[in-house]
Amino acid sequence: MSRLGAFLSKFVKTESSSGVALVIACAIALIFANSPFSQSYESIFSPFHDFINEGLMAIFFFLVGLEIKREFTEGEFKNPKNAALPVFAAIGGMALPALIFAIVNSGESAASAWAIAMPTDIALALGALALLGSRIDSSLKIFLLTLAIADDLFSIIILGIFYSSGISAIKIVSTIGAVALALALPSGKKITTTRVINWIHPYSAFLIIPLFALANIGVRIDFSTLGQTISSPISTGLIFGRVIGKILGITLFAWLAIQLKFAVKPTSLTYKEIAGAGALAGMGLTVSLFIADLALNTATDLAQVKVGLISAAILSALLGISILQKFSLKND
Repeated sequence: MSRLGAFLSKFVKTESSSGVALVIACAIALIFANSPFSQSYESIFSPFHDFINEGLMAIFFFLVGLEIKREFTEGEFKNPKNAALPVFAAIGGMALPALIFAIVNSGESAASAWAIAMPTDIALALGALALLGSRIDSSLKIFLLTLAIADDLFSIIILGIFYSSGISAIKIVSTIGAVALALALPSGKKITTTRVINWIHPYSAFLIIPLFALANIGVRIDFSTLGQTISSPISTGLIFGRVIGKILGITLFAWLAIQLKFAVKPTSLTYKEIAGAGALAGMGLTVSLFIADLALNTATDLAQVKVGLISAAILSALLGISILQKFSLKND
C-alpha cells in the first residue's frame, strides 16, 4: 500500500471512530441539559466556553487547513479530473440546502443565517458509512471524504466573505487565520503536512470536537412545545435543507458535471451510491454550530438550530444507511 493510501486508511478509521465519540458527547450534553443537574451543566462549561470555541477550535480549523492543503498537494485535488466530481457535488450540496433554508426563513430575522444549512461533518458522515462495514467500495469512501473536505474549504470561504463583519478579532484569528496559517506552513522533508495531520488529528477527533459538542449542543427540550420548535422556520429549514437539499444537490450537480464532461465518474461508483453519500452529507454539527453562534443572537433561535441539526443528522443517517445498504453493499 502506498504511503498516501496508508494515510487515507488511517485517516478514515480515525474519523469513523471520532464520529462515535462525537455522538456520545452529544448524547451526554443532551441528557445533562435535560436532567435535574441542568444548572450544573451551564456552570461547568460557561467559564470555558470562549476557551473551547475560540482557543481549542483554532486547532480544529488549523487541521482543516492542513487537510485542504494535503488534498491539493498529495490527494484528490492534485488531479483536477479526480477532484472535479466531488467538488461539483459539494457545491450543489451546499447551494441547495442554503437556498431551501433561505426560502423557508424568507422575511424572518434568521434568513441571513442560511450558511448554517451547508457544512458537512466528516466524522459523522464517515462514522455512519463505517457502520456498513468493509464491503463498501473504496471509491465511495474517497468520494465522500473529498466531498466533505471541499465542503470545509467552501464553508471557510463563505465564513470569511459573508460573516467576517460579525466576527471578533479573536474569532477571525481562530478560524480564517488558523486556516491561512496552515495553508502557508511550509512542508519539509522531515516535517510534512501528512505528519502534522497525523499528530494533531487524534487530539482534534477525540478531544476538541467532543468537548465542543459537550459545551454547545446541550439544549433543554420542553416536550410540551417540541412540535412547535421543530416546526419553526429555523428547524424546518435545516431539516428540509439538509435531509432533502443535500441529497438532491449533491446527486444533481454530480450528474450535471458528468453530463457536461466537467468530471468523470469512476466505473465502480454508481449514482445510487452518490445519492447515499449525499444523504450522509446531511449530517453536520461542528461548523454549523460555529456559524450559528455568529449569525444568530437569541437563545431561542440557537435552541431551534440545535434541534434542527440533531433531527436532520438522525434522519440523514437513517436515509443514507438505508440507501447504501440496499444499493452499495457488495455480495460476499
